Amino acid sequence: MKLRTLLIIANGSSFLLLFVFLIISYDQMFIDDDIILLLTGITLGAGLLSSAVYWFITSPLFKSVQQMTAEAERMAKGEFDIKVTEAGPEEIKKLANNFNHMSQQINDMFQEMKQSEQFKSQLIANVSHDLRTPLSSIHSFVAALNDDIIEDAETRKRYYDTILAETEKLSFLIEEVLQLSQLENKKVPFQPVLTSIDQLVVETLQQFERKLAEKEIEIKVEFDDRISMVAIMPLQIKRVMTNFIQNAISFSPEKTNIMVTVKKQNNNFYFSVSDEGKGVPVEEQDSIFQRFYRVEKSRSKQYGGSGLGLSISKEIIELHHGQIGVQSDGFSGSKFWFEVPISNSEKEEEIH
Repeated sequence: MKLRTLLIIANGSSFLLLFVFLIISYDQMFIDDDIILLLTGITLGAGLLSSAVYWFITSPLFKSVQQMTAEAERMAKGEFDIKVTEAGPEEIKKLANNFNHMSQQINDMFQEMKQSEQFKSQLIANVSHDLRTPLSSIHSFVAALNDDIIEDAETRKRYYDTILAETEKLSFLIEEVLQLSQLENKKVPFQPVLTSIDQLVVETLQQFERKLAEKEIEIKVEFDDRISMVAIMPLQIKRVMTNFIQNAISFSPEKTNIMVTVKKQNNNFYFSVSDEGKGVPVEEQDSIFQRFYRVEKSRSKQYGGSGLGLSISKEIIELHHGQIGVQSDGFSGSKFWFEVPISNSEKEEEIH
């Protein structure tokens, strides 16, 4: 039985019971029949008026309940982007508000699930593509060595070196996928320590001495003396710096300059790397920090990489409660930058 029917029965029963008691009371008062009829008519009129008022007051309530019921049925069918009108008594408004909040949360979760499924499909496709080339190369060289068709010692060494290099590529790709998964699932604890920034920058740049010499690229460093010790996770921040500089070298023409800027900005530690390459197209700058996204669509050795470096960098900077971005006109160079708070004392207190 419907709620409205139950309430109407309850209201009618109470009115009928009250009417019977009034009639009995009128009869015991020994008053004229005309007066009894008048009082009876007044009682019936009051009852009808009460029913009309009851109907008018409860209509918005039932309308809201019916709407929530209809929207709940839509949710059961897989439609989550819904909203009910918040009207009626305060309790019904609160119920409608909670219903809307619940539907929004479910819709957000559903969208996250869809994105997760898309990510899984993309992950499988991209990782399969990135694994195929080194695996094929390793297989070919191992087969050649196993068949003893390579007798020259120098050639055999070159084959072994190639197998080692391809194996390292595979290990690096797997490590990046695992790292991104841990960061996105918030499994990497935020444990900042006071770190010497100048030393961290020097250690990062030293990794690229050979590559810079090969392309005859000159690195210029602009360092703010006000920056000394910053509360960060040094290995993670070094990874972001390394990724920025590696990309700048890869996309820079020979005999050009790369500018590294380290400064204090709005009580934040700011780091940027600017190159003189072809830049990042404006329409692609919002997508460049997505997983597996590559501005250079070809997977050539010149621009190779897993396509995860900037995604990992973004997660690391967000872990530090900072910001990351890129600036480019799309034609003449690009600047990748990030900034994180110099002091994370409040976050450290939360952790400890």
